[in-house]
Amino acid sequence: MKTKKKDLIDLRKELASKKKPIHSLVSIKNWYKKIIKKSNIKVKTIPLEKCKEWKKDKNGQLYHTSGGFYKVEGVRIINSFNREVKKGWDQPMFTEKNFDGGILGLLKTNINSNPHYLVNAKFEPGNYKFIQLSPTVQATFSNINKMHGGSDVKFLNFFKSPKKNKCRIIFRQWVSEEGGRLRNKRNLGMLVDYYGHDKINCGLDYKWLTLGQIKTLIQENAMVNPHLRTLVSFI
Repeated sequence: MKTKKKDLIDLRKELASKKKPIHSLVSIKNWYKKIIKKSNIKVKTIPLEKCKEWKKDKNGQLYHTSGGFYKVEGVRIINSFNREVKKGWDQPMFTEKNFDGGILGLLKTNINSNPHYLVNAKFEPGNYKFIQLSPTVQATFSNINKMHGGSDVKFLNFFKSPKKNKCRIIFRQWVSEEGGRLRNKRNLGMLVDYYGHDKINCGLDYKWLTLGQIKTLIQENAMVNPHLRTLVSFI
């Protein structure tokens, strides 16, 4: 879905807006630092064979016992194009089920007649400092289908059924992932505008930011994750 020219113009006007956001940049940075400090996350390295619910098949590929998520498989590159190793190489790669990763969704709404976007301070075990600012929804289809046996993905309905949940789609596009380690993976990127009047209840790990604030925070070291950067990159 191509973004309408009027929507794109309106989005770019937001960057020049002088309207006051509901949270200052200082308060957002303090909130972010407090979440990192409070989280008390620990991630340690263990042998692959000790990973619970991960097994090797007869071809030596590592897979999740639920049949979802991704597998780790070996690939052989026969010829490369303009790379340092011209004849190709062997390497392991992460291959997502059906090659489709998940949904990256950013929710927009007007607060005090000023457009704001709902971002999540999200933990991922491989993140620098563990927690980074992420889109409203960042979930694989395996997580969405609860193949891990976990809880529902917050705010997912705004992106699965936008019209039913009083949202207008501004951007809906398959976006590619990093191809050096992830094989043919893509995610469904979405930006939707909520025009309903019901209050959206957010958890402590969510904040409403303006587009200008997101763009400013991208300049901070490793604070905004790649998926949120992708969703605002077309503006």
